[in-house]
Amino acid sequence: MLLKPKKQLLLLVTAFLCMAFTSLSAQTKKLKDSTPEQRAKMQTEWMKTKLALNTTQVQQVYTLNLQYAQKNDPVIQSTEGKRAKFKKLKALQTEKSNALSQILDAGQYKKYQELKDQMVQHFKEKRK
Repeated sequence: MLLKPKKQLLLLVTAFLCMAFTSLSAQTKKLKDSTPEQRAKMQTEWMKTKLALNTTQVQQVYTLNLQYAQKNDPVIQSTEGKRAKFKKLKALQTEKSNALSQILDAGQYKKYQELKDQMVQHFKEKRK
């Protein structure tokens, strides 16, 4: 039995929304299931590769990433609404960026800001 075009479209849209929410839910669950140490290590490895950090910087960046991953963890694990979580995490990210500017040289910090802006843009496009 074939469905009418309106019903087909509704079914297709419903399936798409279910897939989108499942994907978002899986990403959130993955973040919640990781430890602050795992997140700090992953961030540090990414920064080491993308920003060509020296040995001293790697240790300082890991320490900073771990500190902020531990500060972020209660927010991530909380049952607050998305908007409240976003505001808190954004404030912590701003603090972290300021601290990073003291560890990275000018060129590395500029590249870090560019990469961060690219990721933000990517996530905004994904949400649409």
